[in-house]
Amino acid sequence: MADFNHHAGPQTGVKGVIADYHQAQLEQHQCQEQEAAAAKAALPHYSAPQNVDQTLFTKKEHELSSDEDLDDLDDDPAFQEYREARLAELHQAGFGVLKDATPDEYVDIVDQHAQSDVSIVIVLVNTSRASKRLVELMQTEVGTFTNTMFLCVQASECGFSDPHVVPIILVYRYGELKHNIVRVVDQFVDPVNFERQHVAKLLGKVCQ
Repeated sequence: MADFNHHAGPQTGVKGVIADYHQAQLEQHQCQEQEAAAAKAALPHYSAPQNVDQTLFTKKEHELSSDEDLDDLDDDPAFQEYREARLAELHQAGFGVLKDATPDEYVDIVDQHAQSDVSIVIVLVNTSRASKRLVELMQTEVGTFTNTMFLCVQASECGFSDPHVVPIILVYRYGELKHNIVRVVDQFVDPVNFERQHVAKLLGKVCQ
């Protein structure tokens, strides 16, 4: 039987959610095994079938570690329900969602997480088409970053009077500024008609 590495307390990342789910399923399976063993002991002539299909818990450890086996859980309704509940908890706490904030609020949030590995992504915007498009596309992508908080702040409230440098992305981790990307659209092949995949690629880099 595979030995799942399970840490105390709820896990926040995708792999962590899967680990929590596996642990819950494993405990249930172990209970069922104990009941089956007791039943078997009461039946001396019982013989187990020889060609039992492998289940998630009888596969070899190296098989369980593969991405293919993790992908199989996508068809498991119980896991889907579990994952959705965990994501809802994280979103409620401000992770994986883009929220509006004032400059004071964003400074407070950065300070609150100064001792953790949580990433704080600040996007400074104005009323330009580029800012509106960036925010719209970010909202479709941030849900996959469950250890990251995303805050949308008006650039003018932070003292940025030059509209040509906006939008701006600031990334903090451990209370320190890790990335400072002025005029974000210059990071894209097409600064005007950039697409969802371009934004996803950029977020993947800055949130590492």
